[in-house]
Amino acid sequence: MPTPVYLFTGFLDSGKTSLLMDTLSDPQFMESDPRTLILCFEQGETEYTEEWLDEHKAFIEFFDSSLELTPQKMRELDTVYHPNQVFIEFNGSEKIPDSLLKDMPDFWPLVEILSTIDATTFQLYIQNMRGMLFEQLRYSDVVIVNRCTSDMSPRAMRGTIKAINRKCEIYYEGNFGEPVEFKEGKLPYDMNADVIDITDDDYGIWYMDLMDNIENYNGKEIRVRGKYAEKLPESYKQSFVLGRRAMVCCEQDTSLCGITVTGVKIEELQMDEWVDVQGKIKLLDGPDGQKYPVIYADHIWKYKGPENEYVTFS
Repeated sequence: MPTPVYLFTGFLDSGKTSLLMDTLSDPQFMESDPRTLILCFEQGETEYTEEWLDEHKAFIEFFDSSLELTPQKMRELDTVYHPNQVFIEFNGSEKIPDSLLKDMPDFWPLVEILSTIDATTFQLYIQNMRGMLFEQLRYSDVVIVNRCTSDMSPRAMRGTIKAINRKCEIYYEGNFGEPVEFKEGKLPYDMNADVIDITDDDYGIWYMDLMDNIENYNGKEIRVRGKYAEKLPESYKQSFVLGRRAMVCCEQDTSLCGITVTGVKIEELQMDEWVDVQGKIKLLDGPDGQKYPVIYADHIWKYKGPENEYVTFS
């Protein structure tokens, strides 16, 4: 039987060890009472004690670099410990190598990547270490934002994380894994207006709220501005993708925040030009069974574009 591998990443003291230890203490996750091998590439304030390792049937090996974890070394560790699962506590300042992402041996498949973020230092890292944070989050399946307080904006954090990795699941926690209730501010536009007018500065907030709460927008008349960002197949008559880009790592690495617009004279539009669209949002069923928002345009105008064309989420 293959042994599943779980990789934990994040900056030093962001809560990786605590998350790993909490996972091994979760009776639902550990109901089969497996033997766990921990491969540790970084040691923070929280330490594994011999008593804790014995209690949880866990074994630990320390490494200085991912280059040391070769397929031969993995085979050796598998032979020595016979683990039922492997937890890798990775060094968040190091890029996850292809040897772990794509080239794991068949007997040790990588099944999930979990990343931890300290909410109190998140903006600092975004401003000064964006590229490094990007490397941590780009492949993550689960992101845990801890040390949150009620006055923080989960919408801003979520927008930044989703710009890097749309598919990841995000969870928010207070100190020591406690639940947190945010004092979520009101949306910066009027949801009850005859026409919901989305300003350039509010595009990112609107887009994330739309993706999270699409039912709230069904049937709403909206006005929004963006680029003719993507062409659609000819089977989608008189339709295009309107959108703006969110910076992921740098100006050369961005993610599209887009929505389909239909009912336009597509031959009069040019790729990458800015447009101002007003229309009604309707929800359509996608091939995957999920609902997707589409703007049925009533009016469309040419638009000079905003001073800053990149999306922000606060």
